[in-house]
Parts: sequence; C-alpha cells; structure tokens
Amino acid sequence: MSLSSTNSTVAAEDLFMQACLAFSKPRRIAASPAEQALLAQAAHSTHRHDGQNMQLWSFGSGPRVLLVHGWDSRGSHLAAFVEPLVRAGFAVTLFDMPAQGDSDGESGSVVHAAAALLSLTSALGDVAAIISHSMGSAAALIAFNQGLRVAASVHLCGPSSLTTMVRLQARGYGLNAEQSQKFHLWAEDFIGQTTQSVDLESLHDGLRHPALIMHDPQDRVVPASASMDLHQAWAGSELVTLEGLGHRRVLSDPMVVKRSLEHMMQHLNASNPT
Repeated sequence: MSLSSTNSTVAAEDLFMQACLAFSKPRRIAASPAEQALLAQAAHSTHRHDGQNMQLWSFGSGPRVLLVHGWDSRGSHLAAFVEPLVRAGFAVTLFDMPAQGDSDGESGSVVHAAAALLSLTSALGDVAAIISHSMGSAAALIAFNQGLRVAASVHLCGPSSLTTMVRLQARGYGLNAEQSQKFHLWAEDFIGQTTQSVDLESLHDGLRHPALIMHDPQDRVVPASASMDLHQAWAGSELVTLEGLGHRRVLSDPMVVKRSLEHMMQHLNASNPT
C-alpha cells in the first residue's frame, strides 16, 4: 500500500470517528450570565435517571409546561419562554439532558434523551405540555409514542426521522457509501435499535394532541422538510413557516414565544393569569 493510500485510509477513518463522536457525545455548554441569573430565581432540584443526576429548575405555579432543549444545548437556552409562561399562569420546568449542561453523563442520543424525558415526566407526574427544540422535539415524539400524554406541544426546528438525520450526518462528514453504511450500523448499535423504529412512520400512535410546529426553511441544521412531513402526518397540528431565524434564533424570537404561549393558552387552563 502506498503512503498516499495509507494517508487516505487514515483520514477516512478519522472522519468516521468524528461522525460517531458527533452522534454520541454532545458538547457541554455553560449557561450565560443572563441564564445563570434566571436559574438563580428557580426552585432547583435533581432527578435520578439511569444512575446519573439530571438538573432541573422550576418556576411559577399552574399547569406545568416542560421545556426540552436540543443537542449541544441546555435547558436555559429556552429561557425566553419562562417569564411569559409564568406571567400567564403556568408552571415552567426546564432541565439539562444527560451529558449536557450541568447534568451528569458523557454520552447520549435522541433515543437516550427520550428515555430520560419519559423518566422525568413520570417523576414529575403533572406535565401538561411540552415546548421542544431540535433534538428535544424528536425525543418528545419518541416519548409520546411510548406513552407520554400531554394536552399540547410545540415543536421548533425538529427532526422527525432518525434515518434521515443519520444519512445527513454521514454526508456532512464526507463519508463515502461504505463508510455511511458502517456509520448507520454503528448508530443503530449505539441506540440499541434500528433507526427506522424511531422514524416518523413508526411514531404515529403518539400524535394524538394539538401540536404547533414551527420551522425556518433556511435552517441549515435540520431540514424544514422534517417539519412539513410531521405536519402532514399529524392531523391535529398547525405548521408555521418562519423567516430569517435559522435553527437557533427561534429560541429568542418574540413572535415564536408569543405563538407558543397562545398555543398553551388555547389548549390548557392557566391559573391566575395576569
């Protein structure tokens, strides 16, 4: 084998390992000073899941809205939703997924996140609604299919099928056809099931409540077609097309917060609104 072909093989293997790490090890993001100030006002607690502590923060009283963050993120990234919801008479809980934010853990996936979400909601016992972003939205869809019941949910820029996201991730890391297949098999081994088992076609049973779906066609992380497919599959859903917000700016956009709050107020009975 020539030196150039050896180098090419090493480079290809490096790309494969990078893809595996990106799929299984989220970056741990610290809270900003503004987020730290908000969290300091909350009732802080922990939830034990799979031998590790998850950190959660709760505000207000009334029907509980759970905020579910995405990959390479943390619960406080949804801070913009807290005050409007509390002011409208809702209790709000945000949390850090395992291996993200301040929670324990070193690795995870959307399937692991769904298990953590089911564990947490079971412990809380009174989650009336969910507002979710990106991977958190996909985790919520899996949890709904596995028995989590809420009165309403909001889904922001979320994927709806894991097979598609695995394929896009392989493409993003420049994997060839053989490596892409290897990566797909590795991902299925990591999550302990086929990706098809958590694709949209397998999740229809959980799509029972009213849902608000919002996505920007210019999102470069998750294709907006994922939300279009989800809307088409979900009879009780509304799809809102966003402009100029990309993937992450949706979390601080006043209109997105307002539409989410209106969805909550339409489908939940808030207590003591001001």
